[in-house]
This record gives sequence, structure tokens and C-alpha cells, in this order.
Amino acid sequence: MTLTLTEPLSGALHELLAARSLRERNRELVLALVAAGNRGEVNCLTRHWAGAAETGGGTLPDGLGLGLRVESVVADNDAVALRVTARAQGAAWSLVAELRFDAAGRIEQCHHLLVPRTPAS
Repeated sequence: MTLTLTEPLSGALHELLAARSLRERNRELVLALVAAGNRGEVNCLTRHWAGAAETGGGTLPDGLGLGLRVESVVADNDAVALRVTARAQGAAWSLVAELRFDAAGRIEQCHHLLVPRTPAS
């Protein structure tokens, strides 16, 4: 018996693969933002630490030592939710962000919450 794909099945398969590739692309874009932040670049995730540099050269202040560690990434269609632990100059924060991308992969929206972490007792 020869199996063939019917139009409805191949259309559904195409939609599934297209949605998966969109999620994967957006997930990779968010991970690239985290990597850029770890290199000292100012972006929507690192602007809290940019100060005056945010409007200047696009790099974080020298000696800041910002380190971002990804805790979780969840992508769904054009939206990505990100949870990061950020450390700089002996302090730590939890950063939770939701980003939305357009069809070309540009950031349309970036909403985030930065919460200082207290040392464990």
C-alpha cells in the first residue's frame, strides 16, 4: 500500500512546521539579545544598567560586569517569554520579559519586570 499526503494533511503539516520555525527563530533572537547583553551591548534587556550610555555609544558602562543567565525561554508564535538571572557588581536581579516580533524578526514590543534578589538567609 502506498501512502500519499492529502491536501488537508499536507496543509496542516506545513502550518505546523511554519509555526515551529517561527517559534524557533524568535527564541534564537531572544537568546542572541542575551548574548549581546553579556558582551556589554545595550538592548531592551540591558537598558536598566545602561544609564547615560543608553543614548550614547550603545555599550554598557565599563566595570559593570553584567552577567545574564537564562533560566527559561518559552516561545509561542510571535511572542517569547524569558526569565533571566542578572548579576552585576555584587547584586542580583530576576528579569522577566515578554517580547513580540514582527514577520521580519524585529522587536515590536518588549515588556519586562526587574526584581532585586535578596541574599538567601
